[in-house]
Amino acid sequence: MNKPLRFGLFGAGGFGAAHLAVMEKLEKEGLARLVCVADPFVDRLADVKAKVESRGARWHAKYQDLLAKEADLDAISIATPIHLHAQMAAASLARGLFVYLEKPPVPLIQQLNDLIALDGRRKVAVGFPMICAQNVRQLKQWISNGDLGEIETIRVNACWPRGNGYYQRAAWAGKMAVDGEAVFDGPATNANAHLLHNVMFFAGNAMDHFDVPAEIEGEFYRARPIDSYDVASFRGRYESGTTFVFTVAHATEESLPFRMEVRGKKGRAWIANNGSLLESDCGLVNKPPVSEDALLNSYHAFMEYVQGKRPDVPTSLVDARGYLLASNGALISSGGVHTIDQRYWRIYEKEGDQGYDVPGLAEMVKRSAEEGRLLSELGAPWGRKGSPVSVRGLRSLSLKDYLSH
Repeated sequence: MNKPLRFGLFGAGGFGAAHLAVMEKLEKEGLARLVCVADPFVDRLADVKAKVESRGARWHAKYQDLLAKEADLDAISIATPIHLHAQMAAASLARGLFVYLEKPPVPLIQQLNDLIALDGRRKVAVGFPMICAQNVRQLKQWISNGDLGEIETIRVNACWPRGNGYYQRAAWAGKMAVDGEAVFDGPATNANAHLLHNVMFFAGNAMDHFDVPAEIEGEFYRARPIDSYDVASFRGRYESGTTFVFTVAHATEESLPFRMEVRGKKGRAWIANNGSLLESDCGLVNKPPVSEDALLNSYHAFMEYVQGKRPDVPTSLVDARGYLLASNGALISSGGVHTIDQRYWRIYEKEGDQGYDVPGLAEMVKRSAEEGRLLSELGAPWGRKGSPVSVRGLRSLSLKDYLSH
């Protein structure tokens, strides 16, 4: 029997609560032990701190103190705001620890490249849990088996409304940068980042391979008066000739569960209803759906890798390159974030919260996936078509170059 892996956790608030819950499950399974936590918001998280300490784990206000004082660790989980990921991952690697890095790994391609250079021993797993989901794995198996034929295009769409509560809950929400560190928060680069990453997975030519795009067209918009964006529409092309269209939004009142569709020369298959449904139009039959805890499954895979029971993690830093090239290239293509004139949005109230809705946008998000067109091509009166850009040699992106648009 392997000894339980000893974990430290950076970030106990927000989505860090989900990581704490998984740690508790892993402890009950005898697979892991939470040794320590680092989070500066001690007063705000007093109840969480008390519970963590009751389980025998120690609390540190600074992650640097945790790394300096906690000698008996195998791995660090990073569940902090996006702008802290790069520095925390680098510091953890310097300690020689394995790292479970919550998605998105980093906002900028140069940060990813820097971490890849530091991770020569391949100790980092990027937390894109959906890669481990049954329906995602089954669809990729069909693709790898050639059941859909040569893949022609991948289409993804979703509307996930965000109200004032989301944007007011944290200093980084809706920001391009905080304290000079890149955030790039928005529906494509945070809430639905896993969907964009899945596009790269489905485009890969082998079961566990991720492809990288060669060319990107992108459109970023904001209805809400924020630094970043709340509407995004991308088109990408791979060297293989496969294309993708990816359109997501927060600026709608209507919620649209995500749909990922892969179209091949032999037929189509799609995952819908926020991942619960996998179907095809060419006779492919999915296994009966099972109840899954995607984050727990992702941790199990990470731990098996640490223990030498599997050859690689579900998503390595290198595997995340396509996601970063697509998101960074799309901003360059868009020429920044374009503000939607107030004539074209409205404020709505729902369940004690307020949100921004662009009338007709939800329908255009649906049509974008159906027709393979970007929002500007669908006749959006506020649309601004971007110019295609090659991302083959993209090595860096300066967000400050796009903040004035």
